[in-house]
Amino acid sequence: MITLIALLMSGMAQARELVVVSGADSALVQLSREELQKLYFGQSSATAEGHSVVVYDLDSTEYRAEFYLTAFSMSLIQMRAYRAKQVFTGRGRPPRQLGVDDLIARLQQDGGAIGYLPVELAEGLTILHRF
Repeated sequence: MITLIALLMSGMAQARELVVVSGADSALVQLSREELQKLYFGQSSATAEGHSVVVYDLDSTEYRAEFYLTAFSMSLIQMRAYRAKQVFTGRGRPPRQLGVDDLIARLQQDGGAIGYLPVELAEGLTILHRF
């Protein structure tokens, strides 16, 4: 019984709040889950308000898997399969993958860039959506 409780607590401790962010000077203020899905699935490159958006992924498999599962209820394998089909059919390309520091730098330089981070790393950035 104690082992089960310890396992459950360790799983809860690993769960973290992820946020979709843009740079502090970005014109973007908020994005809905539907807008995020269109952007991350390559179905759109702009918000409903007409702001052009460049989407970035983290190069960390752990964060990427957690983001796609939390945001879109898709495993990383499912998302890879979807993106492979998009590339094969010529309908899209996956977002560029960056490390955390590179992503933060890119977000601060490009007001149209968005990415996701654990909330504790989003200081000084505009939070567009919380999961």
